[in-house]
Amino acid sequence: MTTIEKLYYGHVRPHERIVDPESRLAVLQDLLLSSDEDLTRLLPENCKGAYEAFKAAYDEMNATLQVESFADGFSLGLRLGIESYGRETACRRDGEK
Repeated sequence: MTTIEKLYYGHVRPHERIVDPESRLAVLQDLLLSSDEDLTRLLPENCKGAYEAFKAAYDEMNATLQVESFADGFSLGLRLGIESYGRETACRRDGEK
């Protein structure tokens, strides 16, 4: 199965990655989780709905930015590959003359 087929069938998930528990990202994730739990516990009931709406909007914005970043990175990689291929072909032609 090609990489494109794997991507199509969902076997390649570029947005998923294993996080090293010792990494800065893991520390930040733990901080976010504990802060969220603290805020949820400390907020008065009449504010919890607004906080949940804020979190949902933030999560959706973050997901949208991840998709856009993936598409930008993919496009850049493809442009680099095309440019590299063009140079390789030009070099071969120059060498064959």
